[in-house]
Amino acid sequence: MMWAIAAAMLGLGFVVYMARGYLGLGTSSDVVVRQSIRSMVAAQRNEGTEYTREQYSYASDKRADEGADEAPPSADNKLTLEKRLRFAQLSDIPPYIFAIAQIVISVAAFLIARMYFFIGLQLMALSLGPLIVNTFINFRMNSRFNKFDKDYPQFLLSFVGMLKTGLNPMQALEACASNLDDRSLVRQEVELMLERLRLGVTEERSIGSFGEDVNHPEIELFVQSLLLSRRVGGNLSEVVDRLARQVRKRQHFRAAAVAAVGLQRGSILFILGILMGLEGYLYLMWPECVIIAWTDPTATKVAQGGLCAIFFGLWWVAQVTKIKV
Repeated sequence: MMWAIAAAMLGLGFVVYMARGYLGLGTSSDVVVRQSIRSMVAAQRNEGTEYTREQYSYASDKRADEGADEAPPSADNKLTLEKRLRFAQLSDIPPYIFAIAQIVISVAAFLIARMYFFIGLQLMALSLGPLIVNTFINFRMNSRFNKFDKDYPQFLLSFVGMLKTGLNPMQALEACASNLDDRSLVRQEVELMLERLRLGVTEERSIGSFGEDVNHPEIELFVQSLLLSRRVGGNLSEVVDRLARQVRKRQHFRAAAVAAVGLQRGSILFILGILMGLEGYLYLMWPECVIIAWTDPTATKVAQGGLCAIFFGLWWVAQVTKIKV
């Protein structure tokens, strides 16, 4: 019993370590940002290394000038663990820490379940580690996505208006960002891009790094439109205006989809609440009925089989109602 509790405490320690930045126990985000910028600038000046965005690849100016027939590398949109950690602002934690945390939590949950439950719930306990860790990472990713998406359409529309007044793109970006709240993630990304420019990073590399740690599908379209307008010209305001309308439509459709499945999710939770209330009522009015279900060997197997079915149903509902727009 003691070693199972110790393993559970160790798993909890790993989770707290992973969440230290979210809980405000890690290094200041401004310090980390400035350190990463200075490191990148030093590498570009001293070693001449070429900056490449991890999620997307761009054709270099040299390839365009030489007119090479070789096609640029395609975008790799597969969400690896390293990308998910970057999108969740957890890239300073080595990936093997998360793997160890999953193993420790699963083993601890299995050892605890082995003392009280039968094989079905024991096997389900083995999946508890990946479930907790992935839920934590996805929560951080979705939080940053929602924070960015909240101001992104407004930012694009303001950017279009600034371009039509005659400002160049960099001036328009700075003016639009200054109108947003200080805590806005869009404003932070724009200010980070402008700071890269002030520190000597080339304009194309600074633009290419915009929103690189936010898992938003429309960021790449905005980055490509800026890069192409700087390289070949064109009516940037019209392109961004179309992009703003697309972002707004996808935002509305995403909200409608979440509302559509919200009724089903709410119904499942309501039914579970009724079942728990009935269980409590039976225990108060007829205690033997509930006690026998967890003391008699045959009744215990039936009750635990029902718990397995409930947990599997909750997992299945979560997979079916998972919205990706």
